[in-house]
Amino acid sequence: MSQHVYKIRRAFLIPLGVDVFLLCALFVISMLPQGSATERLVFALFFVPSLYVFFECLLRRVTVDGGGIVIRKLLREKRVLWEGITHVGGLSIHNKVYLLLTTVNGFFIISNAYERFSDLVEEIVSRVDRTKVEEEVRLQAGHSPSGIVHTALAWTAAAFMVGIILIKMLPLMA
Repeated sequence: MSQHVYKIRRAFLIPLGVDVFLLCALFVISMLPQGSATERLVFALFFVPSLYVFFECLLRRVTVDGGGIVIRKLLREKRVLWEGITHVGGLSIHNKVYLLLTTVNGFFIISNAYERFSDLVEEIVSRVDRTKVEEEVRLQAGHSPSGIVHTALAWTAAAFMVGIILIKMLPLMA
């Protein structure tokens, strides 16, 4: 049987990686003699969680094969057999779409942050018993919102951080 791997969209990972790099640069700049302890604390409080989120997104995978679904996150992996899925639900909030897989062992949430999300939904719908799938999910299989808002926000944050870096570095260059 064929196996399909779905990852977090590269269009989001790239600006998120840029944001983490720029936060690291701001943290390093705050270590210079003219940086204050408050700056170091604030940049560390933003940098460390952002680094974790970046690695979490970078390593996140959903693998679909003939036996079921494997959901991989940072340091975790869960396998769900097709027979173990008791309900497939969907939720749309603005441009964000969530797929809720209820199983005998709990539930799993998959968002439209994954590349080819509509293909993923279509594949799940085609392998799970029709009586267990909500009608809204079947409609979602044909299309899903692009989720470009988070990407735009990540690029906006990068632009602001570049501005902060320039403001911090101009006095050093003078």
